[in-house]
Amino acid sequence: MKCDSCKVWLPVIFIVLVGFVFTYQFVPPPPPKSLRIATGSTTGAYYAHALVYQSDLKLQGIDLEIQATAGSVEALHQLSEGKVDLAFVQGGVAKGVATTELSSLASLFYEPLWVFHRQELSFQYLYELRGKRLAVGAEGSGIRPLVMQLLQDNGIDDKNTTLLGLTTTEAKQKLEAGEIDVAFLVISPKATIISELLHNPAISLLNFQKRALAYTSHYNFLSSLTLGEGLLDLQNNIPAHDVVLLSAMASLVARKEIHPDIIRLMLKEAIKIHSQSDLLEKKDQFPSDHFVEIPIHPVASNYLHTGPSWLEQVFPFWLASKLDRLKVMLIPLLTLLIPLFKGVIPLYKWRIRSKTYRWYETLHQVDYQLESLDKVVIEREIERLTNLQSELVKQVSIPMSYMSEFYFLREHINFVLTRLQERRKMLN
Repeated sequence: MKCDSCKVWLPVIFIVLVGFVFTYQFVPPPPPKSLRIATGSTTGAYYAHALVYQSDLKLQGIDLEIQATAGSVEALHQLSEGKVDLAFVQGGVAKGVATTELSSLASLFYEPLWVFHRQELSFQYLYELRGKRLAVGAEGSGIRPLVMQLLQDNGIDDKNTTLLGLTTTEAKQKLEAGEIDVAFLVISPKATIISELLHNPAISLLNFQKRALAYTSHYNFLSSLTLGEGLLDLQNNIPAHDVVLLSAMASLVARKEIHPDIIRLMLKEAIKIHSQSDLLEKKDQFPSDHFVEIPIHPVASNYLHTGPSWLEQVFPFWLASKLDRLKVMLIPLLTLLIPLFKGVIPLYKWRIRSKTYRWYETLHQVDYQLESLDKVVIEREIERLTNLQSELVKQVSIPMSYMSEFYFLREHINFVLTRLQERRKMLN
């Protein structure tokens, strides 16, 4: 039996192993164990968020290296040049940067545009700022390209207006000192600078209420937010009335060739970090595929709409990743194995039954010719069938599931042997 099993199953095992080797060639490579992400300065919100990602990814076996930059423009350039794998990027900075090899993974939170100005400078539209002294953000920051785009579309440039590349801190100081007229800032509403400027009676905040729809219609990466009366300070009623702000989005951007498993892992972490409610964000509003300046990656879009797969919900990341990659082997393997195993069982049955069937031909010949056999031939056939009985008992090994056929054979041999013995008596 062991020999028969080997003859049947060893070729099957060999074919299966060859099938595994062949189909494994089509298994995608595993995700990388290390990543680099570009943020803003070490004092900014992007860097703080990156530290949280770094800590969480470490638990998943992924090392995240954080690369601080001067701002979103520099971060986007580093990403475009392949120096980093991921970047936190503010909306409105992609113009003039090669982004064909980049994809957004999600928008993460609002980044309001604050336009603070001296109290005595009363205006309602950006085009009214022509000829004034404006702080438009430092080179390399995300503020500058956003503000420059808005100003240029309102007919303002460095030929008719003084445009100063100041940092957020410098812009605040110069605005309070009266050295500039307007400061454009992109910063969290919780920032100390925002609170100090809103509490300063000599400083006012531009309300975009009149043209918010126009701006959000022209720029797909902008949305409008209402800063409700008293939202930032109930005791002092700051702001004193509802103010409409324009807001860009902080987005997580990656190179297009980034591993799909890394996309899902980053979005899993993003949901954990950014889905909570805040002053401007509602619970579960982010991460989102809305208001992204760079087109969303299809894997990210699918994840944001359908959530994690069953494997990712049940197993740790590394195991879910491996099982998901190995599933590409299933279709070709099943195509091979199903007909293979369908054929193996009949083959195995045939090999077992062939041990008994090959003797039936001899029995049939003897039984068919029995009436015409002479005494010498009958003696020879009796001896042969007697030897066959002994051989069946001592040498032939049959699985228990096929023993009924074995006993049928012995019964039939006895039947023919009896007939031969009766024929011999008649001839004597």
